[in-house]
Amino acid sequence: MPKQIKYILILILPLLFFWAGSIIELADYGNDPNYIYIANAAAICDGQGVGHIDNPGTTVMEIGALTMAVSHLFYNPENETLVKHILKEPLFFVNAIHLVFVVINAVLLLLLGIVALKKKHSVWVALLLQTLTFQSANTLDHVWTKVSPEPVLFAVTCLYVIAILYYYASDKRLSLKYILTFAVLTGAGLATKATFLPLVLVPLFLFPGLKKKIIYLLGVVLSFVIFTIPAIPQYKNMYYWFRNMLSHTGKYGQGEKGFLDLSTYFPNLLKIIQNNPVFGAVTIASVIALIVFVVLRKKETNKWKNKPEAPILLGLTAANSFGILLVAKQYSADHYLIPVLMLSGISVFFIVRLLIKSEQIILPVLVSALILYFSIVQPPKIKYAELGYRLTNEELISTQEIIDNNYPDYTKVYYYPNSMNKFSALNFGDVHAKHKLLSHLKEVYPNTYFYNHSHDIFQVWNAEISLLDIIKQNGNKILLVGGPRNDEGAQKMIRSNIPLKTVYQGRVQGIYELDSVKFNELALHSDIQMIDEITCDAETLSTDNQFYLGSNNKSFGNAYNRTNEEARSGRYSIKMDEKTEYALYYELSNLKAGDTYEISIWRKADNNSGRLVVSAAADKSFYKSQNEYISTDNRGWNLIRIKVEVPQKLQNDTLKIYLWNPKGKLAYFDDLTITHYISNLAEVTN
Repeated sequence: MPKQIKYILILILPLLFFWAGSIIELADYGNDPNYIYIANAAAICDGQGVGHIDNPGTTVMEIGALTMAVSHLFYNPENETLVKHILKEPLFFVNAIHLVFVVINAVLLLLLGIVALKKKHSVWVALLLQTLTFQSANTLDHVWTKVSPEPVLFAVTCLYVIAILYYYASDKRLSLKYILTFAVLTGAGLATKATFLPLVLVPLFLFPGLKKKIIYLLGVVLSFVIFTIPAIPQYKNMYYWFRNMLSHTGKYGQGEKGFLDLSTYFPNLLKIIQNNPVFGAVTIASVIALIVFVVLRKKETNKWKNKPEAPILLGLTAANSFGILLVAKQYSADHYLIPVLMLSGISVFFIVRLLIKSEQIILPVLVSALILYFSIVQPPKIKYAELGYRLTNEELISTQEIIDNNYPDYTKVYYYPNSMNKFSALNFGDVHAKHKLLSHLKEVYPNTYFYNHSHDIFQVWNAEISLLDIIKQNGNKILLVGGPRNDEGAQKMIRSNIPLKTVYQGRVQGIYELDSVKFNELALHSDIQMIDEITCDAETLSTDNQFYLGSNNKSFGNAYNRTNEEARSGRYSIKMDEKTEYALYYELSNLKAGDTYEISIWRKADNNSGRLVVSAAADKSFYKSQNEYISTDNRGWNLIRIKVEVPQKLQNDTLKIYLWNPKGKLAYFDDLTITHYISNLAEVTN
């Protein structure tokens, strides 16, 4: 076959990969996983570390940060700072990162074919390696449509297979450069996702001797550290995350304690093989090939050394088997198998090399059969997934038109976390970045409200706020956007005294108008009654000047940090800086279960380090702290509030209220208010 034809043949699948990956439609504002990585990449762009360490996924964030920085250089029509540009136009940056991933992987797929052609002089080996990267529609979907670890795993594993080809073709396989190459790639893979762990095994079979293995493993550790530099401050949390993953039977470290849930583990093993028949067949064939090799050469003393294909295939088989056993613990989809699925092509190559002397007949037949099979099976699955994304986007566009045309002057409250819109997506990402973007979000999108259905609370970004406060600040025209998407969820909110009128309820979107007339009626006839209010404005001290005196001569904490440098009311406030970690101590005693307390205070600071804290006095049975504000007055003072509904376990107990400034940054506090509410129904019952 002419050389030019060979190169044309190995170009076809990379071009197909690029074409399909670049034209496939992405679901707009799909918060998980896209916005987890967008937010953490933006944090890197902002000069901060990352907050998300679950995968760890650091390589995704690093590539994302670089892509966003370069994209910003070439497109910045409003002359924004990089982080603000990301927050204002997140879809632009999601699409930019998506395109970069598609290009990188298409190029690596071509490179894989070129290396196979040059090292093995066989276009069929090249096509085999390329073809088997298309064996799972689920993995292709993730590689083509997600800002997530999967596109990076695809790329790193491509490079890993290329490294195996170079190793196999070399006369100096045991040289240090190959040990370090595998160490770097393995560290990068582990920094991307823990599912790369099985591939750690392969080089342990390639390099004989304890010394080489130790060098390799130390190189892996060093490589992992280098690729996770933005996550180094989170190593402790990373350790606990993976410890919980190993010590609990549920997904993401949840569920009961235990290593395995045998009732799901063995069925998952079967599902993996059923859902990935080619991969399952390759793994079984690898085991059989190794057994046959050992049986046929049982009398040879140096059979593993004389036949380099054998230890390579043994390493690949060990990785594939471990990958199946690892993923079966929490199997839900094939994309968790990407690293080992990508080894299928190279495994088949070494099965053939180990047992069959000639590849000229079997590989053309096998590759042709695989191409035919995948061309029949995969397109309908990919089209079905894309149809879902397209229908989602069409619904989001049409419902946004409803909002813009019919409710332009309404205050929007976004259903969170399970809804698809810019604000819920950004909030979701910021939560998984440990709020590293929160100050920017508040600046770009002030007074943005959410209904957090997981906790049944309203929020202004991360700070809890009441619906009544939202109405007081914005008026009665309130629109709930994003959900709930069914009557059950809507009725749950209505039973919680949030009366709703349905505007739209669809597959991925729900829109509801607050029934303000009914809400005001419910508020008017509310069974909640304020019975007491305590205030402290730092203006009055005890006779010995040791304590602040509030309303009714209530005594608060130590008064040594009173200052006249700033004040929201009167002349004085409470100053906290590097010399003051705790201030303004007060106790609420003789608590009654079911009663409600609202504790609020005003803070003036250039940072969010000063916190209001409410905790159980005797132990850690209750703790709540807040440093995020719900509103700002015209003099730059921010209102911080905590609402406490006394649980049964605190009956007749005591709560501590205090200020905490763990970072030691300058902050002023003034006008503390503690409001006590009881239920009239509870009073009648008593």
